[in-house]
Amino acid sequence: MNKIAWAAMMLPLSFGAYAETGGFEAGKIPPTQHKEDAGYKGSEDTAETPVKLIKDFRPSGYATLEGYIVKKVEGDTYQFRDSTGTVNIDAPPAAFRGKTYNAEDKVRVSGKVSGKGESALLKVTRIDEP
Repeated sequence: MNKIAWAAMMLPLSFGAYAETGGFEAGKIPPTQHKEDAGYKGSEDTAETPVKLIKDFRPSGYATLEGYIVKKVEGDTYQFRDSTGTVNIDAPPAAFRGKTYNAEDKVRVSGKVSGKGESALLKVTRIDEP
């Protein structure tokens, strides 16, 4: 019985150990846009979706972008940039999967498009290194 009481007292203290880590680290400046594709080699048919197409994407369409998380706007909303433009992304802490990125780190984000035109937003489910 004593072990059960001790375990019950320790349970609330252990929840902090399960908190998500990682995210976006502000303060770094991303590389200039003309340097983003330097040295990039690959097949054209497997290329990621450019940001300029996201604004005309059908809502609930799935897209993958490669570029830079430039800054945190508010809450889980960040500004994302590639060589074609910028778009806001909604990236919950779980999408970072425990890793921390800054504006100098090129990332690949995947998720569903919400909205159209200037109000387009990518609801990110996964963030990886390219």
